[in-house]
Amino acid sequence: MRGLLIDIERKPPDASRYEELQNGIIQAAALTQNSCPSINVSLGYIHFTDFEDQQPNFPGYDFFILSPQGCPWSSYRRGDIHSLNFITGIIREFVFHKQLSVLGICGGHQFLTMAFGGEVGLIDNNYGGIVNSRYPKDCAAERGPTVIITLKEDPIFEGITVHPGKFLVIQNHVEEVKIVPPAFINLASSELSALQLIRLPGKIVYGTAFHPERGWSHDKSFQDATAPKGKIILANFLKMAYAAGNSTDLD
Repeated sequence: MRGLLIDIERKPPDASRYEELQNGIIQAAALTQNSCPSINVSLGYIHFTDFEDQQPNFPGYDFFILSPQGCPWSSYRRGDIHSLNFITGIIREFVFHKQLSVLGICGGHQFLTMAFGGEVGLIDNNYGGIVNSRYPKDCAAERGPTVIITLKEDPIFEGITVHPGKFLVIQNHVEEVKIVPPAFINLASSELSALQLIRLPGKIVYGTAFHPERGWSHDKSFQDATAPKGKIILANFLKMAYAAGNSTDLD
């Protein structure tokens, strides 16, 4: 199964920038072996500014991962916005017509929201008009170990908790989803940021405000640390992505 990590950070391309995320996805795939014995995950990389030039290659991918990013959305320039709009069109087309699975993480969760018509803004409403390249030092943020609470049952929680339940994740975001896109649902919340895990029902399309790749060891021994459930979140996504091409019953 082939995946593509789309780097949406404004900084220049750097394939090593999300090494932790890349390693986490590959290691999480090992948890799928009992249910998907033939699954073998490979993960490519592309920066969002190079996406349009590589368009002919995209039908060969089974899933996209939308990366985190570390600067305000308002700081993206005209050329950046053009590139992001192109990605939006490809993702929407492939999700609705080619069973593409998508997972957006942190900033990728926010980009996924905007791509499908939702709204994103700063957690701290006192800084709503920010246009700087960096976040204000004193604005509200959600960082570190955080308890999130399930709001609905969903296969993404398999092996993690039974709804209604809660589990620990690692957070690091200043902006958040304010309005869920049309047709999407919210599956989890935290005390500070209500829209933590969104999904497009009937599709394997998820966004997590938190970082499922953090808080656990990436070696095969799975020696868990602060937030071990993130690995299972990734594994569950991969299992569903693997099955997506063989079933239309994804609710």
